[in-house]
Amino acid sequence: MSYLDIALIAIVAGFGLFGLWFGLVHALGSLIGTFIGLYFASRYYEGLANWLMGLTGWSGNFSKVLMFIIAFVIIARLVGFIFWLIEKILSIFTKLPFVSGLNHLLGGVFGLLEGIIIVGVSLYFIVRFPLGQHFMNMINNSVVAPYLTKPVHLLLPLIPDAIKYLQSTVQGIF
Repeated sequence: MSYLDIALIAIVAGFGLFGLWFGLVHALGSLIGTFIGLYFASRYYEGLANWLMGLTGWSGNFSKVLMFIIAFVIIARLVGFIFWLIEKILSIFTKLPFVSGLNHLLGGVFGLLEGIIIVGVSLYFIVRFPLGQHFMNMINNSVVAPYLTKPVHLLLPLIPDAIKYLQSTVQGIF
């Protein structure tokens, strides 16, 4: 197991622990924000990347990955904020003894699911837009990365055809 594998496991576990800590409403809001962020970021990152390349002169792959991540995080956090407001309204109920335990347990489950999706989507984009041979070798040799990218294939309908086409052009990955 490589350092990358350990880091990937730690990131996913961190999402699970945050979900366990914050509870179901927060974790569910983050998960829904993840799906909405994925949907919109995957449709607008290319235009944003072209703007960034014109502004900075950075490479196409770096700009695409960066703008996808920025758009994704902003949209997901905005949705998360809406669920934070809902969580504050429901806090009276979620503090009841049995409900509180269930709230935190289910939050942990949804947090893990969110972590798997976010890390998997990140790996999916990094593989489609390689950032460097050393990093790509680390991903290719990873034991954990293939398991995290498999669920992403269920989300492919949310990802535009241009990215799906790029998937077929990248050879030797996973």
